[in-house]
Amino acid sequence: MMKHLVLASSSFRRQEILKWLGIPFEIDVSDFPEESVRFSDFDDPEDYVSTIALGKVLTVEKRHPDAIVIGADTTVFLDGKAYGKPKNLDDARVMLSTLRGRTHQVFTAVVMHDGETGEKRTEVVRSDVTFTRFSNTTLEKYIATSEPYDKAGGYALQGTAKDFVEGVRGSAMNVVGFPIMTVRDMLEDLGVQVDVNIEESVFEKTGYRQ
Repeated sequence: MMKHLVLASSSFRRQEILKWLGIPFEIDVSDFPEESVRFSDFDDPEDYVSTIALGKVLTVEKRHPDAIVIGADTTVFLDGKAYGKPKNLDDARVMLSTLRGRTHQVFTAVVMHDGETGEKRTEVVRSDVTFTRFSNTTLEKYIATSEPYDKAGGYALQGTAKDFVEGVRGSAMNVVGFPIMTVRDMLEDLGVQVDVNIEESVFEKTGYRQ
């Protein structure tokens, strides 16, 4: 019998990427107050993103006691500071100006809880992203679009901002916001059969091999 999957996310990207596995799932958006989790309270960025991802799962799983609930959180880090989604144009400008010409880290935590068995899985994926020294004109054109405002760090690797990226070390899908190969492995570990060759599917859809 197919296990019931629930994605606790409003992210259109995560919803679309999870569909690539070819497994039915339900969307139940978490109302976990992410702003209540302060990065200054953590010594490790992995613990920070894991805490938020777990919070998303906990707020949704009570409505789906027999399902596998999936929560995720992605945050950009540089020089000991976390960069989430920019609040406005000025915030996006400051974020991207800070990241310009430097290498930053992207951490995504994925948490799954199987309400039927009580099993829980947590994985954190890190990627290092190097930005080019793009011009102020390029920056202003970019932040004038709607793209930066629902993305950690103010950019989307799969969007126009790919032109800012000089290189990615690690999973490119992690930078997109959902490390789908890791998600696949976690689901299989919880007894969910995945028949899709996700590596080839990702390459066909994005051009990325990881």
